[in-house]
Amino acid sequence: MAETNTQQTKEELQAANTALWEQLTKRNEQYMLGLDKVLTAANYDEDKRATLYNQMMTELAENQKTGVTARQLYGTVSECAERILQQPEEAPGRSSDFLIAMDGGLLLGSMFALISGISLFTADGADAQKGMGIISLLINFIIGGLAMLIISKFTPNPDAPKGKRGYGKYILATTGAMLIWMLAMTLATAFIPVSINRALPAVAYLIIAGVGFAAKIYFKKRLRITGGIF
Repeated sequence: MAETNTQQTKEELQAANTALWEQLTKRNEQYMLGLDKVLTAANYDEDKRATLYNQMMTELAENQKTGVTARQLYGTVSECAERILQQPEEAPGRSSDFLIAMDGGLLLGSMFALISGISLFTADGADAQKGMGIISLLINFIIGGLAMLIISKFTPNPDAPKGKRGYGKYILATTGAMLIWMLAMTLATAFIPVSINRALPAVAYLIIAGVGFAAKIYFKKRLRITGGIF
């Protein structure tokens, strides 16, 4: 139901913008086209652009009746775009549990893949064949993500009154999450047959680590993941 209402709102806004556009003078149309080009190139959010244009075109349609142009109202296209882009964005709320777990899993899983790769490169003889199995590594990504999610839910608030900052719960949650993580990894190593939980070459772990770290950075920025530990 929420998605339907949101979609209807977007459609109504688009229809209103189309009607307003038809009321603009040619000069004001050129101004809005130039502004749209700059904001689009700057990756300004599409929904925010639609709302902004609705406000601007409403003002323009009213003011152009007395001969006032877009440039007189907002300055040059560059000046207007600069003011819009420099406006501080609202702080995003906490991301979904799935995104926080994914972000944490990519971090911890990649860290252990990196450690495994480096350890294998520096190991000698039989130890060079004792890397973390591929299934164990996958479980490490998943359980690591869940552990980071649990810890993130108990992050202390240093600004809260004394006694309500949550440091005790945070320590307990961190300890419990790490114990669950270690237990899961120990059980995976002990009970998953080596025939299907084969170790990878050292370079493979390093590649997985690199891809994992890159994916964490990309998704954190792209999806604006907030509320995690790192």
